Amino acid sequence: MIQKPVVAISCLALLLAAAPARTEEVPVAKANPSIQTFFNGFNKDSMGLLDEFYAPDILFRDPVSEIRGIAGIRAYYAKLYENLISIRFDFDKEVAQGNEVFAPWVMHMRHKAILGGAEIVVPGVSHIRFKDGKAVYHRDYFDMGAFVYEHVPVLGAGVRYVKKKVAGH
Repeated sequence: MIQKPVVAISCLALLLAAAPARTEEVPVAKANPSIQTFFNGFNKDSMGLLDEFYAPDILFRDPVSEIRGIAGIRAYYAKLYENLISIRFDFDKEVAQGNEVFAPWVMHMRHKAILGGAEIVVPGVSHIRFKDGKAVYHRDYFDMGAFVYEHVPVLGAGVRYVKKKVAGH
């Protein structure tokens, strides 16, 4: 009876010894960083977070900009946050498939140059593609009229008028 376990262990040892050694490392996919954590933790004093979130060759688009590269992103956010009083994003449920993430949000922002610092509320969605744990593509979709144009004297009245006419009101 003792011979069967010994034979089994001996066979297992022979199989393991005959198996080719693995010299290559299997790459482990990095998890995508949290979009919500990044955007609600980012401010003008934490510009270093950009390098943690974005890849060096990031492509960023929004209704008024197209930026390539981390240096451009850094300049974009520095300018945007220069006169910012406060910003907060309320996120809805993200939709992800593979490395593609769609994150709907509502931005609550106060900026010195818009409405005298009064809060502006703008809904939108971010489409972000990740590679190796960093964003390589980021596109924001939102109503630029609701964000800025409607809050500029004279121009705002015209934008609101056109929106009402298009909507049939």
